[in-house]
Amino acid sequence: MSALTQEIVNTIYKSKQEFIIVGLTGRIGSGCSTAAKFLSQKTKEHNLKEICLTDHISDNKRKKYIIHKFYKKNWIQFKSISLSDIITLFIFQYSYRELENIIDKFNSKIEEYKKYKNEDPSLKRFKHFNKIKIKSIISKKKYKKYHDKFYKLLEDIQDSKSKDNYNILYKRIKKFFDASKKFKKHISDNNYKYYTDLYQLCGDNIRLYGDIEIKNTNPNSVYTIADTTNKIIKIIKKHNELKNKPTYIVLDALRNIMEMYYFKSRYSAFYMIAINADDKDIKNRLRKKSSNLTTENLENQLGKENNKLELNNIYDFSSQNIQTCIVNSDMFIYNKDSNILEMYGQLIKYISLIQHPGLVTPSQDEKMMQIAFTAKLNSACLSRQVGACVTNKDGSVKAIGWNSVANGQTPCLLRSSNELLKSNNLNISYSAYEKSKNFKTKIQNFSNTLDLHTLNKKGLNDSFCFKTIYTTNNEKEKNNQVHTRSLHAEENAFLQLAKYGSGESIIGGTLYSTASPCELCSKKSYQLGIKRIVYIDPYPGIAREQILNSGLYPPKIDLFNGVIGDSYYKLYTQMIPFKDELKCFNNSKEK
Repeated sequence: MSALTQEIVNTIYKSKQEFIIVGLTGRIGSGCSTAAKFLSQKTKEHNLKEICLTDHISDNKRKKYIIHKFYKKNWIQFKSISLSDIITLFIFQYSYRELENIIDKFNSKIEEYKKYKNEDPSLKRFKHFNKIKIKSIISKKKYKKYHDKFYKLLEDIQDSKSKDNYNILYKRIKKFFDASKKFKKHISDNNYKYYTDLYQLCGDNIRLYGDIEIKNTNPNSVYTIADTTNKIIKIIKKHNELKNKPTYIVLDALRNIMEMYYFKSRYSAFYMIAINADDKDIKNRLRKKSSNLTTENLENQLGKENNKLELNNIYDFSSQNIQTCIVNSDMFIYNKDSNILEMYGQLIKYISLIQHPGLVTPSQDEKMMQIAFTAKLNSACLSRQVGACVTNKDGSVKAIGWNSVANGQTPCLLRSSNELLKSNNLNISYSAYEKSKNFKTKIQNFSNTLDLHTLNKKGLNDSFCFKTIYTTNNEKEKNNQVHTRSLHAEENAFLQLAKYGSGESIIGGTLYSTASPCELCSKKSYQLGIKRIVYIDPYPGIAREQILNSGLYPPKIDLFNGVIGDSYYKLYTQMIPFKDELKCFNNSKEK
């Protein structure tokens, strides 16, 4: 009867092992394509050394041994879908002449922005692009070879309904991916900057207009790339089901936040992995890809991708927003040129835990960052939620914090511009300054910009950010942190130690923060003797170069490697207590 219990266990894990989608995100040159290639290979192609169990092996190496042992028996190749290939599908709809006209329109917008440099979002999005010369990237004859084979494929994918077409479509899609890869390489080899600019502009336009051509904006187009990708995933999945094969998909690379949310909301089997890298490594990789890239090209590219967009208009929703995608990922991998095997090991670990949750326990960094991640949900800041966790030198938690107003004051999320306008001097949720005539005039102007009818109809609160209102029309004060109402998360954690006392020093301890500390919090960290800082989201400023990397006691600064959020529980919660699972594999007969 033990065979029956084993079959039950196998059935329980089957849902985890039959269908997995992994999304990769990161800056160009961070290593997304390298990770996608690794995931799409067989174990023998990985050519990794065996991890052995010895008498004096550490617990961390024991975890690697357990994961490696599972990986060798359970690894399944992923099918790689590049989001840039989806853009190629849309490009191939057009003839060479039509594509030339579309690119001419791009160039005129780029020229228009450079001429006027106004803040019109429809023009501002062309800020970092160069004019593209189609004849410098591909000839008419070469383009025709690709176009004539695949110009109707997008239409067929979008209209696919008949089950009889799945196998035929699958074969055509497979051939297309090979052709798209060659097409992109041809353009990239000729001029890497033209390649990145062309694909980013086409991607933005597809999300704006549902097409690569500039048309009237359509809010419903924001999911066009994701929806087309999803249709291809369904075709691949159906093809594999007919052959009784599992479906493992890796999406390389998701760089738009709405597309990431699209897959997160549709698939419980979807996991987002952020690949991070140092600017130095990224520059070296991009230089190897193309000798045409100038230092200015590289700086513009990094500046554009390091910028986290505020979602204020339709152009922000349609653009690449890499930093926001990274921050909202489930897993984080730091890809160093000096240790590429570490990235491979992390990928193996995560896929193994997705297939069989609870194989090993979380790392120390994962445990502490998960506390910081949970703490940030207490924040009622309108701009961003940040959490922090402080440990002593032995890794014991001594304080947690989140960005919020001082204890006893009402946070911004819970206040209302309309309430302030009607409030009297007895309302303690607003300061004396906010209740002054001068500030109320500013609030009235802010309130006039809101569509209060729609807000009320949806039951949404008309909260306001004090700093934004206070610094309106005052550029010099906009970046002055003195005017924020909230304490920063790290600052709040340090103050908890001062307020309640820990009974122990945190000298030599570690600060875990979901965002890297600003200049003010960096000075406090340094003064308190913090020896290591681990973070996810880089905070703008010069804190690292000016404060942390100086003096006698500079702390070690690390980008976070690990899993947080919902995926932390999904990957580390055993579906069946492991003791019970082992019992199901005993040799004794059940009665």
